[in-house]
Amino acid sequence: MLKKPLVLSADIGTSSLKAALIDIDGTLAAFAREAYPARADVTLTVVWENALASALSVLSAEYAARTGSNAIDRLEAICVSANGPTLVPYTIDGKSLSPLLWCDGRVAGTASGESGKTKSLFLPHAAWFAQNEPALYEKTKRFLSAQEWISFMLGAEPVTALPNSLYEEYYWNESQCALFDLDMAKFSPFVEMGCVIGGVSEKAAQRFNLKPHIPIIAGAPDFIAALIGTGVIEPGLVCDRAGTSEGVNLCASSLEPGKPLVFDGLRTLPHIHKDRWNLGYIIPQSGRLFDQYRKESGQMHCSYDELLRNILQEKGRGYATLATMALQVKNALDTFQKNGFAITGMRVSGGQAKNRLWNQLKADLIGCVLTVPEIADGELAGDSCLAIAACGRAKNIDEAVARLFHVRERYEPKTVLSDKFR
Repeated sequence: MLKKPLVLSADIGTSSLKAALIDIDGTLAAFAREAYPARADVTLTVVWENALASALSVLSAEYAARTGSNAIDRLEAICVSANGPTLVPYTIDGKSLSPLLWCDGRVAGTASGESGKTKSLFLPHAAWFAQNEPALYEKTKRFLSAQEWISFMLGAEPVTALPNSLYEEYYWNESQCALFDLDMAKFSPFVEMGCVIGGVSEKAAQRFNLKPHIPIIAGAPDFIAALIGTGVIEPGLVCDRAGTSEGVNLCASSLEPGKPLVFDGLRTLPHIHKDRWNLGYIIPQSGRLFDQYRKESGQMHCSYDELLRNILQEKGRGYATLATMALQVKNALDTFQKNGFAITGMRVSGGQAKNRLWNQLKADLIGCVLTVPEIADGELAGDSCLAIAACGRAKNIDEAVARLFHVRERYEPKTVLSDKFR
């Protein structure tokens, strides 16, 4: 096995942390997934840090078993992505407070109640914190996103990375902070996604068993990382990011650069290029439904392949659960169709993409071609694209995508199993 330079990619999810060692040509050299404990007596940020340390140990062992060499000796860069909008407040002594999670419902309107005047996805969380925990807000030096907190712990500067400058109004600026009566100085300065924001510190090198000074690359929100990792950066391409939750994202061009597209039932955000936009349909309950069925049916001990085979044989409640999950995706495709976008194929990313039986059934149920990349976790592939571009292994993100994105499998719809899915 040719031992090429490696990138460490990590993604902070809702229920687990995923990490991988990926070489500069896009080969997955090692993978690890660390589930968070159901209950923890430490701050969630420490749970993330512990998960990263455990994942690194697994990755190093797996790489050594495959190649007989030390992965850390070949590590060129580290890049972290995470779900959001999540904010981690930290104090002047560098200690984190409890994170404000994207999904925990702790949001507040503007100080004047005119919430329609803001596009920020982050400030409503900070406003809740300021209004309900004023003493902790006063102690807060800065707010960081989840991925930037981990990067900061590794030795990076406390910054916020934007996919491009059009995202500023979706994060924060002076005028929006004033609407929420928030101190702009508590929010980290912006840098461009994919730049070097520091190196591994001596302290972090000891804690995480890394070498000091390895470059740390400014990561992205998980959905942006997944779009990059699945190569969905050209108009017309679609990514189905399927895990605990699910999102169908279409790359669309704009007739006027910088002017957003507006469509019914779809969330519009800038893409990585300023002349393109991301149209998203969010499915909050997707893989969570499957996990709930698995737990309630007493099949937590079964592998996913075994469980899928049981479901397909019995055609009972488990099958109804899968059908419900597929119907949610079909509703997403119908929404795109109503807005003038006919989707006949999607690139799939996430945990659900790793099960062949489910991929084929899903393709059949929704009548859509599914393409699975070699690296099924698009966030990790996207992190690697950012890293190899930052290290000069590719001249830009587009070239990095061309090098790292490879198709593993395609699933063509064979049958439509129910009239309601036509």
